[in-house]
Amino acid sequence: MTTLPGKLAFITGGSSGIGLATATQLARKGCRLVLFARKQEGLDAACESIRQQSASSDSKPSVAAITLDVADNDAVQSVISHAVATYGTPDILINCAGVGTADYFENISYESFDHVMKINVYGTRNMVSAVLPFMKQAGYGHIVNVASVAGLIGMFGYTLYSCTKYALVGFSECLRAELKRHHIQVTLFCPPEVDTPFVTEEARTLPPPSRAIKRLAGLLTPEQAAKSVVTGIRRNRFLVAPGAAAKWLVFWHRISNGRLTRTPSDWIVALTDRR
Repeated sequence: MTTLPGKLAFITGGSSGIGLATATQLARKGCRLVLFARKQEGLDAACESIRQQSASSDSKPSVAAITLDVADNDAVQSVISHAVATYGTPDILINCAGVGTADYFENISYESFDHVMKINVYGTRNMVSAVLPFMKQAGYGHIVNVASVAGLIGMFGYTLYSCTKYALVGFSECLRAELKRHHIQVTLFCPPEVDTPFVTEEARTLPPPSRAIKRLAGLLTPEQAAKSVVTGIRRNRFLVAPGAAAKWLVFWHRISNGRLTRTPSDWIVALTDRR
């Protein structure tokens, strides 16, 4: 069991969604925070929100914010080195930064595919690469990679998003094995749909079958997702798939080698796809 008070957490995508909700919960538990995101306005608002929501706690939360594009490896290496020199080696790295789109594969351009891959996959890789030498030198650490149920079960309309999340699942599985000997924990967080700005954005191109299939896994609030992230960190869990519906979906997919999830998915597509 990991104790959280006094721990330092670096969180990408910390200005909104799961990242902000997780930062807020960690602040309430006494963690020090450094948030990373691309826009300073969002970071400023996030820091103020965390301070206000933690106003009733015994101590004022320590929250810093740094603008960063995780897809830019040179920037990541430079910014993280400066952040470590300023705030110290993080006890926890949470990779929440991510984008995506849901659409028929033929509608997704090479440029869109490349853009999302660079943020979701290379962005996580870049952050781990930058932080890892400091964690290894310290002899401890905990890395959380935010993937998705869509990284465990492929889904209609998610050729791009699932591709990136499947990559993170494999990346995290390998990291867990490699870093255990350095006393660095890895947590792979695979939530179902979470009610974040991403949901509104993807709705513009989401195929009807995708919407129907997604309902099978349920919907979480950012606060519910964040609670599961924090619990996974405290309990040193590797795979965290929150939500009763998502747990059952992943369970039946695995024990049936996909038959019990692919078959109903194909039925839904046959009934809802009018293309």
